[in-house]
Amino acid sequence: MEKLRIDIVSDVVCPWCVIGFINLQKAMTQLSPKVEFEINWKPYELHPEIPENGYDKKLYMQQRFGELSGKASPYKQIEKIGKSLGFDFNFSKSERIPNTFNAHRLLWKAREFGIQTELSEALFKCYFTEGKDIGSKEVLLEVATKVGMDFKTIQLFLDSKEGGKETADEEMNFIEKSIGAVPTYFINEKYIIQGGQEPETFVSFLNKILIKEKQNEVSG
Repeated sequence: MEKLRIDIVSDVVCPWCVIGFINLQKAMTQLSPKVEFEINWKPYELHPEIPENGYDKKLYMQQRFGELSGKASPYKQIEKIGKSLGFDFNFSKSERIPNTFNAHRLLWKAREFGIQTELSEALFKCYFTEGKDIGSKEVLLEVATKVGMDFKTIQLFLDSKEGGKETADEEMNFIEKSIGAVPTYFINEKYIIQGGQEPETFVSFLNKILIKEKQNEVSG
C-alpha cells in the first residue's frame, strides 16, 4: 500500500479549514483502498493579536465589516456550504474571538495520544456549532477529556508552558514558508495545495503526487 503524509496547516477558528477537511476526508475515503494516510495538524493563528482572554466578537465584526445592522451576514455562504456537508456553522452563538494559541498547544500534545484529528474536529464543533470559547482553558479541558485525553494530565498541561516553544516554532516555520492563508496542505513535506477544495480536486492532486512519487522511486 502506498503512503502519503499530509500536514494540515490550519486554525481552529477558520471555517474554510472545516470545509476543506471534510472534503479532504471524502477524497481520502475514495483513495483509501490503495493509500495509507498520515495526518498531522500544524498551527497557524489567524488572529495572533487577540489578547489571551479573547476579544468581543461584535466589536471585532464592526471594526472589520462596519455596521452590519440590516445587512446580510458575511458568513451566509459558509453556513450554506456547511449545511450541504453536514456541518452546522452557528456564527451567531459565539460572543468572543478567542486567542487560539493554547488550542494549538493542546493539538501539539494530542499528537502523543494519537488523536490530533479527533481533537481538531471536536474543537471545530465546539467553536462553530456550540459557540463556546475555545480560548478558555476550562473549555479546552472539557473538549480534551471528551476525546479521551486524561483529565489530570491535561489540566496540568494547560497550566504549564509545555509545548509552547514547540508550537511557536512550528508556527514560525510555516510563516517563514510564506503561508499567508489557511487551510494549507503539505503532502510528503514538498507538495502544497491551499484552500477548501472540492473532493474531486483533492483526489486529482493526490493521484498526481502518487504518480510523481512512483516516478521518483524508479529514477532514484
